[in-house]
Amino acid sequence: MRRIMIFGACMLLLAGCAKQLDDIRPKDKIASDAVNENDLGKLTNGVLNRMENFAVSFWCDGDYLGENFTEGPGFDYTDDFMGEIVSTSSAWAKSRWQTGFVALMHVNELLKSANSGDAESAAVKQAKGTAYFCRAFIYYNLVTRFGGVPIVKAPSMDVIPISSEDEVWALIVADLLEAEKYLEPVSNVYRPSDEACWAFLSKVYLWVGDKENAVIYADKVIGGKFELASTSEDYASMFVAGNSSNEVVFALANKRSTSFLRLFEKMNDTDASFNYSMAEDLRTSLFADAAGTGDIRKDPTYNPAFPDRIIKFPNGGQGFGQFIANDEPSASPIQIFRLADAYLTKAEAQGASAGLATMKTFMEKRYASVSLPASMSDKEFQDLVLDENNREFYAEGRRWFDIKRNGRTDLIKCWGGRDHLLYWPIPQDERDLVGGDVYPQNPGYSK
Repeated sequence: MRRIMIFGACMLLLAGCAKQLDDIRPKDKIASDAVNENDLGKLTNGVLNRMENFAVSFWCDGDYLGENFTEGPGFDYTDDFMGEIVSTSSAWAKSRWQTGFVALMHVNELLKSANSGDAESAAVKQAKGTAYFCRAFIYYNLVTRFGGVPIVKAPSMDVIPISSEDEVWALIVADLLEAEKYLEPVSNVYRPSDEACWAFLSKVYLWVGDKENAVIYADKVIGGKFELASTSEDYASMFVAGNSSNEVVFALANKRSTSFLRLFEKMNDTDASFNYSMAEDLRTSLFADAAGTGDIRKDPTYNPAFPDRIIKFPNGGQGFGQFIANDEPSASPIQIFRLADAYLTKAEAQGASAGLATMKTFMEKRYASVSLPASMSDKEFQDLVLDENNREFYAEGRRWFDIKRNGRTDLIKCWGGRDHLLYWPIPQDERDLVGGDVYPQNPGYSK
């Protein structure tokens, strides 16, 4: 196995494509072009571990920017949090850029190693499928924030210019279709599978406006082995260690109990040091919807008796208003795709005329009773889908990106017509390293 040694804070950030480090091949390690199947399996597991770090690093952005959160006891919230985050000198934007390209380096090294092995072996196929899937996931998180970014498909020492947003989306689609060739039907939800590719493709096609394919791939997931949770206990179980939910399509295992990958520490810790709480205007409104009553997601997400805590990611026992016990909160899975994704993506792609039936089927599993009109305007239906997405994925980093995809910046109180904030700035430190002509700044920003 070859290791890439990264000095300091990634030494001018190899991952940011500003400059890559020379390969260092320790004498006691196996070169990437000489791995055996056991080595390849370890490399694959290593990439999935890396993706845990990546996913949590990006996790809460959509809730911060979507005004779902307010300050908790461990964090001072600004009046214009969005404007602070997306500035050219923002440490927030810079860290997302760097984390993305560091993860990309590891994924491309895995793909390089897999391409040197026996093309027909199960280990090689799993490695290739995992690498293509993870690369798509990395770029999905980058393109939805920054728009165009450098496309890096192999380990390289070259400075690579920024590609257009359309080119990045095309790469994501191509990588997922390639991943599908090598992956198998789901047998372990903690590894990429065919079904995970389909759920992901459905969401990607929705983003790029290919609604027909968004529906096709959503249906492939809906018609499979998964089942929607229909009780609060079943819903809550998806977020605790050792869960066996039939709704989960793909999750990251998060088995490193000593890592920082503990979502409960961000919004629900036992020592009152957590950073984020539910926004005040959502405390009475988020689960108060005329379309349905008896929402199974309410009690596992928020307990009004403990208004500062978001209990969706249980912190252990059942103190502080916890709905469900979690024997090992530091090893709780990181949910990436579940069956709800397929239903809500399909409904959004279908629109009001056909999507109402899809929404009714979904909502009948999430509510004790559902009352939907026979027809809705496009705006009414979009509001319904957006609201259901927020209830379903609250505190999972989705809100801002649902708003962006649907052009609904009117829902953000601090927006103030600042349309340039739809795209984050290219970090100025990265531009200073390579030159503004190589990394042109997104419109609306200045140094």
